[in-house]
Amino acid sequence: MMEDLASAFAGLSGFSPMMMINRSCTCATTRLIQCRGFGVYQNDISAKFDKSPDEVPDLAKEDFLARKKIIDQVAAWVDEHQDKTPQIIYKNEWVPILYGYEIVKGSAKRNRDWGHLIFTDLTLTRYLLVMCFGDPKCNCGSPFHHDYDAIVKYNTDRFMSLLKYLHHDDARPNWVRATYTTSKNRSLDPDFLNSLEGPKAGTSTTPPIFHVTPDNFTPSLLASDIEKIDNLLTSSRRKLPPSSVKNEVLGKKEGRPEMKTYLAGNEKNKRQCAYCEKVGKHDMPMCGRCKLVRYCSPECQKAAWVNHKIFCKKATSTKAA
Repeated sequence: MMEDLASAFAGLSGFSPMMMINRSCTCATTRLIQCRGFGVYQNDISAKFDKSPDEVPDLAKEDFLARKKIIDQVAAWVDEHQDKTPQIIYKNEWVPILYGYEIVKGSAKRNRDWGHLIFTDLTLTRYLLVMCFGDPKCNCGSPFHHDYDAIVKYNTDRFMSLLKYLHHDDARPNWVRATYTTSKNRSLDPDFLNSLEGPKAGTSTTPPIFHVTPDNFTPSLLASDIEKIDNLLTSSRRKLPPSSVKNEVLGKKEGRPEMKTYLAGNEKNKRQCAYCEKVGKHDMPMCGRCKLVRYCSPECQKAAWVNHKIFCKKATSTKAA
């Protein structure tokens, strides 16, 4: 694992985990910092989707194929429009940099807190966010499809809040354009790429398109998010944003969308191993001590203990207090 490799080099003078690019990175803060430090192309995750689904264990097959469909569609648009006029964005080029992310490591508490695909232009000022959902109609009695709009808007506001916080001094964000697909239709509405002027209402056959700017976003970072982001910035020897910027992006828990109908939006993933991140078919056993993480096997739990024991002991001591 990349974390283990980073630990091995941690004692070297001048080493920072930010120096290692991991295509499977799920931390949006890390990825954005690395995009500015190493360039957009170095953070391109397209190659991960040149593999077969079986070679990408951190995604279920359906999730892999849904994301690959979008990446291929955007790549085809770039091939057709790159360096041609008119330029909708710089060189008409989009680069996928994330395929499943949380704002900062440890910030996602429920499924609704996880974003899916993020594309950036070459200037790091314009972004596309695409969520890949399941069937828009369900016979289970939970009309979760009604919450898709709310989840996408919520994640778009969160991502814009992060951009404003990280890029407050340079490459300030212009907008984040967002939509979603479902298993019924995995293709993007052509207007999502061809017309970047503003939002578009959904229809009976196409999801809505959201267009969030620094002028209309909802501040959505929690104090705990900002604390984690600041820790990352400090560890990578970067200057912290001023308190005035913090106040502009700070939201409240009450601002999170209510997922009462979309039950999966409130659930943690009980089938994912905290170490190898493999998603199984059944709920995985919890750590018997802290009861905060799950592992698929005793081997994974043992391998994770070196890094987990600090948090595990802290969690249990807090509960005891």
